[in-house]
Amino acid sequence: MANQNSGTTVISNNAMLDSATFHVEANKYVSDFLLEDVPHLSDYIPDLPIVVHKNSPGGTLFRRAGPAQKVYFDSEEVYACVVTCGGLCPGLNTVIRELVCGLYHMYGVQKVLGIGGGYRGFYSRNTIPLSPKIVNDIHKRGGTILGTSYGGHDTSKIVDSIQDRGINQVYILGGFGTQNEAAMIFEEIRKRGLKVAVVGIPKTIDNDIPVIDKSIGFDTAVEEAQRAINSAHVEAESAENGIGVVKLMGRCSGKLHVLMVINIQP
Repeated sequence: MANQNSGTTVISNNAMLDSATFHVEANKYVSDFLLEDVPHLSDYIPDLPIVVHKNSPGGTLFRRAGPAQKVYFDSEEVYACVVTCGGLCPGLNTVIRELVCGLYHMYGVQKVLGIGGGYRGFYSRNTIPLSPKIVNDIHKRGGTILGTSYGGHDTSKIVDSIQDRGINQVYILGGFGTQNEAAMIFEEIRKRGLKVAVVGIPKTIDNDIPVIDKSIGFDTAVEEAQRAINSAHVEAESAENGIGVVKLMGRCSGKLHVLMVINIQP
């Protein structure tokens, strides 16, 4: 059963199924299912629709994402898809590989579809079937095997495609704009009453997505920025009254600049 609570779909315990991890690969990958409690963030972002998992003397807490003893979807009925949107970011292929292998080996999911070329791949029928064999060594390559693009977001067309294909788990890798669009997809899915999970995976070298500790690719961006600064420093130091100027990306976020300055060697 699913209960509606403040605009959030809350899955009751009696609707949950035992994780396939217990039956297929019992404790091979996970020693237990005791996930860490972390502070609830509703005070930080009050409009965030989130399921409250635990109230304690220490405050309201929820559980970090991770292996669970109870799952909502029967593994044999899962049809998952993954898409990468926006600009490139270090680690995309690694995330795709871990997602596919995790679904397959830990939860027994057999059907995972790669959506090619960003959001427009949903309705242009640009897809790639994914399996552990196909993604085996992609983490050794840069970029994304799925391809990516900016734009192409059409909520109705995307959800139509999800519904027509029978997909019930959608994994979206993207930055700030992509995650906002993922929220729009979730809202449309909820309006239609579909039993589809939408999972946003932060991907940004700007590290400008609230709540998360750190996005994939951010550390690499800091390292590369340091190289540019060191080069500019050498040039400036070698000239009389020399000045080095380095322009960095970051949009409205200054985290890349701050970490770069802290870590730089003068």
